[in-house]
Amino acid sequence: MAAAAPTPDEKLASARRATLFVLWTTYGSFYLCRGNLGPAVTSIRHDLGLSAVEVGLVLGAVKLGYATGQLVNGQLTERLGARRILGTGMVGSAIATLLFAAAPWLAGLPVLGPLAAALAHAVGTLSRSVGIEPTTGGLLGVMLGLAFANGWFQAGGWPPCVKIAGRWFPLAQRGRTMGILGTSYTVGSALAIFAVGALLQVAGGTWRVAFIVPPLLLLASFAHTSLRLREHPPDGAGDAGAPAQDRLPLREALGVTLGNPRIWVLAFGLFGVDAVRYGFLDWAPGHLAEVQHTGALSAAWKAAIFPLAGAAGTLSSGWLTDRFFHSRRAPVCAMLLVVVGALTLAYRGVATLGAAPTVVCLALVGFCLFGAHILLVGTAAQDFARRGATAAAAGFVDFMGHVGAFSGDFATGLMLRRYGWGGAIAWWACAGLVSAGLVATLWTARPGPQEARRG
Repeated sequence: MAAAAPTPDEKLASARRATLFVLWTTYGSFYLCRGNLGPAVTSIRHDLGLSAVEVGLVLGAVKLGYATGQLVNGQLTERLGARRILGTGMVGSAIATLLFAAAPWLAGLPVLGPLAAALAHAVGTLSRSVGIEPTTGGLLGVMLGLAFANGWFQAGGWPPCVKIAGRWFPLAQRGRTMGILGTSYTVGSALAIFAVGALLQVAGGTWRVAFIVPPLLLLASFAHTSLRLREHPPDGAGDAGAPAQDRLPLREALGVTLGNPRIWVLAFGLFGVDAVRYGFLDWAPGHLAEVQHTGALSAAWKAAIFPLAGAAGTLSSGWLTDRFFHSRRAPVCAMLLVVVGALTLAYRGVATLGAAPTVVCLALVGFCLFGAHILLVGTAAQDFARRGATAAAAGFVDFMGHVGAFSGDFATGLMLRRYGWGGAIAWWACAGLVSAGLVATLWTARPGPQEARRG
């Protein structure tokens, strides 16, 4: 007997699964050109003679570019369309990363070299004003400019993905959907670190390989996304309605986002969460190598459990809010962040006890922290955004998060210089607990009529 033809509901369910898979691979592939700098830092410093301060400035430039790009690209997504911004982000990030591999050559060009040197001198003067030794040189200027550009284009990934997910999936499935999508950046981050580390080992430590192979893979992912991703469900079947009803003018999208008090609470909550998140991502490997007297590779493997365990947290937190809290995100988020604060304080002592306790503690912190992170930057941002402004809301919230990441790195450096690792880690714990208090102010809030209004 011939098989029965699939019903419209079955076709829509299949299309939703396919869309979620493409969104997952798309956003995860962004981390090929975002998680490649960290593993290459030692080789870059050795080959190019950069100081730790100069490398720190390059890392900071990526965050500033990402923060600025989130604010702008979230708004542009509402106006120009999600697929267009997503594709521009993937191609732009790949090009900026490839050019980074040619930074020494670019610094020697007749026009670009002097401009880059002026940029590096300006950054050095600013650094001196806050007590950091100034830096100069055209090479550093080129690297700063390309790092900022890469961060900007990287910011073209998350707002469009949130926008498309909001169109395809109904409110009842939102927590679970965003939890699954959130694993793309935890798994993608860990895989990027491992893959680039392997590339560097095979290439004998030549740092340029970390900026040639990953962007080529990102371009391959762009081709896959272009062929398979559909921005809208068939016949306006998603929650967002027909495309014509789902696009606000830029000024209106910005207005309804910045005029929404709940979005501001999420944004400041993520400010603290990302200060903690990048505290562990950027500083934990060095901390472990120092206090446990191990090599960088051993420390990196221990620290990698942090984002890997975060994948389980992103899956679990959204499901919990849908299943037990009637789509109220704040209770789960606030409770997770309280646990993050307590575990971070415990980490100061646990790290001195050996590998096994350290890995367990980092796994628990990662589980709770990334679980809270996806609720703030993805799920709740959709819940409280006005119709037609989901990407704008997600972009603004993530913008504030990466401002927090940049500020958190700077504060960590100051605390480390003045109070040692104990003071730096205590700062991370305080940031997590303050964020918990902010998010708790939305304890009873749930998606309501404001979601359907155009502002």
